Amino acid sequence: SRARSRATSMCLALLLAATESSLPLERLGTHAMLEVLDAPFDALNSTDRVLGALRAAAASGNLTVLGEHVHAFPVMGVSVLLLLSESHLSAHTWPERGYAAVDLFTCGPPSSLPCGEHRPARREIPGDWRCPDDRSVPAGSSAGGGLAGAVEAVLEGLGATGARLLWLERGLPPPPGERGAAPEKGEL
Repeated sequence: SRARSRATSMCLALLLAATESSLPLERLGTHAMLEVLDAPFDALNSTDRVLGALRAAAASGNLTVLGEHVHAFPVMGVSVLLLLSESHLSAHTWPERGYAAVDLFTCGPPSSLPCGEHRPARREIPGDWRCPDDRSVPAGSSAGGGLAGAVEAVLEGLGATGARLLWLERGLPPPPGERGAAPEKGEL
């Protein structure tokens, strides 16, 4: 149900907010969690369509695919994993609910994603991303590249009419002797 999905998203957001550290971070990558909403049953139940959407996302994000694994469940639903030299891109679908959970982790330079780290964005398609503070962030296109382009490619490829996105920078705190002030934006 939508209420359960909303509660799960809120729990994830609260968990991420609770674990957010004030210590500087040696950034190792970006982790994006995308919830695809109201996508057609046939798209979400098709290994070819889901694999195609993830391949398009990898191409749009300039990511290097090292391998693929696809599994179709006997009744309905698929899981797809792309192993990337930058890390991974995966999707698991619930066609009967019009829902897919997509996970993308990449190392490399920071990427511009809507609303900011640890701040869930929501979107009705067509339309812009909406932030928790009611700001509107224009949706990009898959031609835009980077993680934002990868997200758009998944949404386009699966024919979604809605989405939620949460992302965060991943990494390690610096060694105890090197902890100081957080790095400036340009220093990441």
